[in-house]
Amino acid sequence: MVAILLITPIPASAIQTLGEPSYTVDDWFEYDGYTESIVDQMTEQWQSLEYFNSTQITHIENLRVTQLGGEYCTIITWSGDCTKARITHMVNFTLNFETNSTNYDNDTMNMSVSYSATHWKSRGSLGWEKLDTTVLTITQFSGGGEDNYLEDETNEIILVERIGDFPSSITIGDVWDVEERSETSGELRQRENRGIWSTQEYNRSETDQMVFHASSEATVHYGVANSKSHNTIILERTNLGENITHKDFFVSDGYLAHTEIWDNGTLILSATLTDYRYYVNEPHSSSESANSLAPILIACFSVIIILGLGATWFGLSSVPKTRAEIPLIPVGTQN
Repeated sequence: MVAILLITPIPASAIQTLGEPSYTVDDWFEYDGYTESIVDQMTEQWQSLEYFNSTQITHIENLRVTQLGGEYCTIITWSGDCTKARITHMVNFTLNFETNSTNYDNDTMNMSVSYSATHWKSRGSLGWEKLDTTVLTITQFSGGGEDNYLEDETNEIILVERIGDFPSSITIGDVWDVEERSETSGELRQRENRGIWSTQEYNRSETDQMVFHASSEATVHYGVANSKSHNTIILERTNLGENITHKDFFVSDGYLAHTEIWDNGTLILSATLTDYRYYVNEPHSSSESANSLAPILIACFSVIIILGLGATWFGLSSVPKTRAEIPLIPVGTQN
């Protein structure tokens, strides 16, 4: 049973200020909702494919953020102590085509999208972050007595610098803006049947103007029959150049309970904290302190969708549906 998420206003003065999370090594936070967003967006694209019928999810490993403690790191021109986290997610699914419309066995194709990332954030400063991501898409299908195994992998390193005046504490009604500069280096890799990888590298730089607004309080309900809840403050951040708004719902301790991404008023992602370990049965003095704002940690969740969609769409569009008549199209140029 999938519970319907409810968000309701909190009575006045329930939460006034966001605090700083204080993480113990191996604290973790698991979020539900990313899988549905990814599969829904991919299914919408695949509707244009001839004879495509439906998508069936066969395995899910929900998005999980695990705290790894701190370490010294360098991000662009900044060096110092950083907090570190690992982010993982996986979904396996089957594409179904109309009966007898393809030469795939049972008119089906199996796909898997896995995401793994390491995230660093400057401690004591909100201006510097690094995200190292890998998205691997595997496509498997059989037909005409032949098994095929396609791999599409995207590796990205994103470095972020933010320039602006951040508030020392966050209270309802606060508004501030920040210039966000990012440098991205990436590599696309494809191969078929565990052959030689073909690769393509890319780099890009972006500068965006972001507006932050601690807008209101809300209770996020989740679980079976919405029997559990988080009391939160909503922190909205809007990319003025793209008109994309993230609504991040933080509990008073400062960690994320729910997030939404809106594109020109259309909701494209909604995910909720459904299970977590936050210094459970651990001495509080042994935990790792972190800043209460974590914009790129939330932003990286959307990277899963962007990279996963790109890799998976390439894998699917590279595969012929009528293998008896069309030879297998190579994935990239093999060396």
